[in-house]
Amino acid sequence: MVEGEIAICQATVADVDDLVRLRRVMCEGMGWDDPVKLEAMEQAASAYFLQAIPAGDFCGWLAVTPAGEAVSTGGVIVDRHIPTPANPSGKVGYILNIATVPSHRRQGIARRVLQTILAWLDKQGVQRATLHTSDEGRPLYESLGFEPVPNEMRLEIGQ
Repeated sequence: MVEGEIAICQATVADVDDLVRLRRVMCEGMGWDDPVKLEAMEQAASAYFLQAIPAGDFCGWLAVTPAGEAVSTGGVIVDRHIPTPANPSGKVGYILNIATVPSHRRQGIARRVLQTILAWLDKQGVQRATLHTSDEGRPLYESLGFEPVPNEMRLEIGQ
């Protein structure tokens, strides 16, 4: 790492507080502003990360300044689907939790985090990656080759 450069580091359970804090930044950026719901999300996300990281169910990264401040994050969950002709391994990387604090946006940090995730997926033999995006994030993902998938649908159960 060059002095003064932001480092991209794989997250561990020691980083759960930063992962949760940056997840809240992401949620707030998407318009969530109910403090009760945000607090409940933080508690649930903390419990999730504490279990999922050591189990290998979630793999995340943090962009850390030379002063030790985590300013961006991203993660991935690898699911196994039935193989298809387009994806013979059946592995699908679901990229999520991409967030950068406002003071560090538009500096290429989220791009570096995402490129780190994509390189890791490639090493794992994952042939397909998916994600959900905000309008603000769309240009970044498109610049890296992501394309919209028109045939996905969603149902909120029990709402």
